Amino acid sequence: MTEALQENLAGKLDDLPLISAASLGEGVLKRIVFGPGRFFDDYSVRLFTLPARKIIPVHEHDWPHYLITLDGHGQVVIDGVLHDLPQGSWAHVPADVPHSYGNSGDDPFTFLCIVPWRGDPQGRRIGMKQRRIEEKEQEN
Repeated sequence: MTEALQENLAGKLDDLPLISAASLGEGVLKRIVFGPGRFFDDYSVRLFTLPARKIIPVHEHDWPHYLITLDGHGQVVIDGVLHDLPQGSWAHVPADVPHSYGNSGDDPFTFLCIVPWRGDPQGRRIGMKQRRIEEKEQEN
């Protein structure tokens, strides 16, 4: 294996590029760990950091979420039920269920959020591009 390839197989989460998460609110940070075009073509693994006392309002969509908390203390409300998420917790948000996230602490709340590629704007863009390439290859 080449040295250049080895360098791309591991790294620090903080070194991953920041991606705009302005639609989720001021101060929310997002990084893509894995996703289409980056080792995991069917899902997107996103790293989010919510500032102190930040709430992501109730919303729903037709894909599930899988959450793993890394640092801080947060909460998720799933179909009206509050679930406490201290560091080292997990949660599953089923598709088509109203949910919201929040940081209940004074420190940043950092968690991994895994969704099908179509559930992330960057994943959707890259995933659709890959699907078009595959379709063209099948036509030829």
